[in-house]
Amino acid sequence: MPSTDLPDPGGEPSPQGTRGAVFLSYASEDADAARRICATLRAAGIEVWLDQSELRGGDAWDAAIKKQIKACALFLPLISANTRARIEGYFRLEWKLAVDRSHLMAAERAFLLPIVVDGTHESEVLVPDKFREVQWTRAPGGEMAPALVERVSRLLSPAEQPAPAGRHEPARPFASMAPVRGSRRRMWIGIGALAALLVVGAIATYEFAARSSAIGLVAVLPFENTTGDPAIEYLSDGISESLINRLSSVSGLHVISRTSAFAFKGKKMDPTEVGRKLGVDALILGTLAQRGNSVSISAELVRVRDATQLWGERYARTADDMLKVEGEIATTIAQTLRRRLSGDDKVRLSRSETTDPEAYRLYLKGRDFLVGNVPEMDKSIDYFQQAVARAPDFAMAHAGLADAYTVQAFLRASGRAEAAGKARAAVTRALELDPELGEAHTSLGLVRYLFDWDWAGADAEFRRGVLLSPGSEAVHEGYGSFLNAMGRLGEGLAESREAARLDPLSVQPFHDMAINAMIRGNLDEAAAGFRHTLDIDPDWTWGFIKLARTLALQKKCEEAFVQTEIAERRIAGGAGALSRSWLGATYATCGDKVRAREKLAELHALEAKQYVDPTTFAEIHAALGEVAEAVRWYEKGLADRSPNMVYVGVTGRVVPPLRDDLRFKAIVDRMAFPASLR
Repeated sequence: MPSTDLPDPGGEPSPQGTRGAVFLSYASEDADAARRICATLRAAGIEVWLDQSELRGGDAWDAAIKKQIKACALFLPLISANTRARIEGYFRLEWKLAVDRSHLMAAERAFLLPIVVDGTHESEVLVPDKFREVQWTRAPGGEMAPALVERVSRLLSPAEQPAPAGRHEPARPFASMAPVRGSRRRMWIGIGALAALLVVGAIATYEFAARSSAIGLVAVLPFENTTGDPAIEYLSDGISESLINRLSSVSGLHVISRTSAFAFKGKKMDPTEVGRKLGVDALILGTLAQRGNSVSISAELVRVRDATQLWGERYARTADDMLKVEGEIATTIAQTLRRRLSGDDKVRLSRSETTDPEAYRLYLKGRDFLVGNVPEMDKSIDYFQQAVARAPDFAMAHAGLADAYTVQAFLRASGRAEAAGKARAAVTRALELDPELGEAHTSLGLVRYLFDWDWAGADAEFRRGVLLSPGSEAVHEGYGSFLNAMGRLGEGLAESREAARLDPLSVQPFHDMAINAMIRGNLDEAAAGFRHTLDIDPDWTWGFIKLARTLALQKKCEEAFVQTEIAERRIAGGAGALSRSWLGATYATCGDKVRAREKLAELHALEAKQYVDPTTFAEIHAALGEVAEAVRWYEKGLADRSPNMVYVGVTGRVVPPLRDDLRFKAIVDRMAFPASLR
């Protein structure tokens, strides 16, 4: 039928056991998004059934639609403000037919995959309850991330659908999840060695299972301390963290970061539900118990889709014997799974962060405070300093200290040169201790980027970091932010997407994707991205501030002011200069010059007490259309070597009054950015 992309009503469904087709269901107002999704999936070799004529009627056509919904392998309803606004519509009949069919399927069968194509929040939509029982995803404007296309492809694979009853062995019960942490040196060494052995077994199993079940992404959940003694909780935490770090260092493996995996620590949830929330194919989980000098550990790798245990093992060892039996356990696992690791893999897996559990605990505390305000950054530095004092050869702690000094120098201009110097010294020491530490190369990249303005040198270090630590969310995140500032937006978006895939419950990579969308001028996508950060963390004040600025640029000022009011209540006059600047620019963009000038006054009052970055004044003046005054402040930022000046190359794309101003362009030229920004 030429007027539609649906197969002929007389066409037969795909034969059983072959790759099936996708049915796209959408409101007519979302036709453009549907066509983009259709084109992307077809480019990936996926068959798509798309009705492009909602007005076409008749019994024969209705019968054709019903037949295709009955025959399709995957049903993709597109959700938006348009579907919410329409109480009636043919798409709602399609949804009902799909839900009815899903009730006839096994619970494990993947069939419904709702996709939100704008900034609509799940709590706002009018959809069948069945839709809320499955994992949703987003494709703003119909732009599908590569990971989403890959996911659709996996779901269409016959190997990904559950086997008939009786075709596999029953899964062993999951280990439950409970809180964990602690300290004892000798046991820590043994647990670190055993973690390496478990990694070898898990990697081997991963490779074996991936060939048969298309496992592409795994998460290591916190091991349960079944002893119940808080004094040894560091053992269970430690083994999980070590597994994450070691697995992430192996090329070809993709592992969810600690931040997202440990978000479920202590929560009584079905691990398969956790797996679906994380979007992973498999989970590594287990238990640990200590009796005197004996340690008992169980570990298992479980496929999320059908709760099948792909591998499991129990270990009973003493602290004294653990290192001696390392070779025995590694050999047994390798022989059982018939897997040989490369030499580089073995080197990376044998590397231990530190043998001092207290130093590692302090390092983790430092990381916890690494993203925050100035007082929190001071705490971060203190924890890292304690960690390197206890373990001077702990390379990751030196790299963390470098990151903390870098952020401190970014936030606080007084003493900036001193803090930047300390950051260089710390990262240099980290690389002396471990030249193959990807995170340290990323730390050096940040120093060269923010303070040295050595664009080529920064790019080289970031790329080295990605090469050495491809499974590190922080490495991809740092490189993505740099690429955005350099105007390499396609590459930046790809890095941020990978960071989000590895850390789906962290706001930062989604924030970076939203900033990328702002620079590209896709404000709908940017707004949806900032809303998603608030879905992840409703207490993240910057999410409200940046969403407000985006809405202001869309001329949705009433909505923007709702967000600024929330932000103002949260900061209650205690905001830093940068947040005041963003709020002032939002007011100015919406024509509220009174409140915009109030923010300028607040910045000047703050300037009387401390150094205030000149770019914060420039942003508000530019939004007010006072270009000459904005340029004057940017000139001062250039003279002060403000780290915020690294963004001026893309600022003109977001702030219209600056876009064509020759004086501003001259400042950009003096920054000597690479060709991508010229």
